[in-house]
Amino acid sequence: MKRLGLAPWILLAAVVAACTAPPQTVASPSPTGPVTVQVTDKTLKELQTVLVLQHESLAKRDLNAYQATYDGARNALRRCKGESFDVAGRQGASASVPQIVKVEPYGGTYIRAWVDEGADRGVARTYFRIVDGRWVQTEPTSDEVGAEKKTTIDGIDIDHWAIDDDVIEALRQGTLAARDAVVQNQLGASKQPFGIRFYPTKSVQGIVDCNVVGFHLPNRPEDKYIRFFRYWFTPDMKALSPATISFIQHEGLHWAQDQFITGISARLDWWLVEGWPDYIGRSRSDSYKRVVVCTTGTPTYKQLADGPRTDLPDTKPEDAVRYYAFANTMVEYLYAQFGPNAYRDLLLAYKELADPNKNLPAVLKVTPEQFHTGWIAFARQKYC
Repeated sequence: MKRLGLAPWILLAAVVAACTAPPQTVASPSPTGPVTVQVTDKTLKELQTVLVLQHESLAKRDLNAYQATYDGARNALRRCKGESFDVAGRQGASASVPQIVKVEPYGGTYIRAWVDEGADRGVARTYFRIVDGRWVQTEPTSDEVGAEKKTTIDGIDIDHWAIDDDVIEALRQGTLAARDAVVQNQLGASKQPFGIRFYPTKSVQGIVDCNVVGFHLPNRPEDKYIRFFRYWFTPDMKALSPATISFIQHEGLHWAQDQFITGISARLDWWLVEGWPDYIGRSRSDSYKRVVVCTTGTPTYKQLADGPRTDLPDTKPEDAVRYYAFANTMVEYLYAQFGPNAYRDLLLAYKELADPNKNLPAVLKVTPEQFHTGWIAFARQKYC
């Protein structure tokens, strides 16, 4: 997660979107409205061409070609595609092109594609339609995703939109699996089970940062829901991917923090808020932690206590994501060096006094600076 002023703590994925240039012309659009489309034996290849062109235009830094591959009439999608172009300019395009594994019609004017984004994430669902005679990546509008719905499994309320009716069993079973992991790691008894809302498109999300996977509202014990904006499926498209389940665990563990001590996240150092669910929930791969720990500059303890300053214009989205890897390894070090009860004991200390200069010496017998030095040595020895 990340902090935006008084906004919720937000889980960020280390993602660079693959997007790029103008797709193959397949039909003439109606001048009066959307074009009705059908799946043919050519459709998958035509849509894959869009993704290939996206990747090529990112690599070439061709903004005009890139913009021609997505639907500029979808404001939230356009904003996030623009951010992806900026991030790729700093980090480079991804190494491979996402591969479409299945296509199916949706709503008469859309094709829904199941897109394999790699083993570390899974298969995503995205949409295409015809604009000005060519396929573009798009999404249905908020009045085209169907009615809001609710289902329950083992006491967990799951809210979704009708557009996801075909995958509701995957959402149910994945949430249940994540809940079991959360319960096993709870710091104390919970007052109520958490719920979850799956938002299928950016148009129904509201104003949410583009690289946000999900969030839990802190300091709001009356709000049981965690919100999810990005979710992936297994290669057979029958279940939520392990990465998605780990992200649900992450947000569920934030819920568990608030169940243990209401409002505790407002008193903790940022790395304690985010590092625990990220480490316990396995939200960050070892390969990503290795890249961050071994190739980027290490923030100071105060920077890690404050968290990434996403409210500042010079803070880049990918910089904020790196902080999660640092926090993850800090909690890993906390468990390895100070034992399984150290995290819980720190939360109890912060409940009484929000001061690392008092709490770390009292609980861990080290100063924040000594903890910081020990953590760097630990992380570099393990990952570098």
